[in-house]
Amino acid sequence: MAIDISTLDYDETGHVKFHSSCSTDLEQPVFDAEWQRRAFGLAVALSEFGHYAWEDFQRELIAAIGSWQSAPDDEKGRWEYYRHWVTALDTVVRRHGLLEEGYVNPEDRD
Repeated sequence: MAIDISTLDYDETGHVKFHSSCSTDLEQPVFDAEWQRRAFGLAVALSEFGHYAWEDFQRELIAAIGSWQSAPDDEKGRWEYYRHWVTALDTVVRRHGLLEEGYVNPEDRD
């Protein structure tokens, strides 16, 4: 079935406009690695299940990024957004007592 492109609507940039019933999520997060996707999902899920307010996580993420920005250049390392995300997640999880004292990651166990 051929589509007659002369009947399509185009936006000012020349891209086809979708029907209003079509939705695309252009704001969805983009991940470069699976661990980033898992870290994102864990942070969102813990908040949505009421373990902490999303604002608490956001505050820790801003603090983690701020620490990176204020570090001396020779200590910063390269910019990795999801490294800051994990730092914020670790902080908010510990502050809300979601891990027992002495918890050891499964990969670090004997």
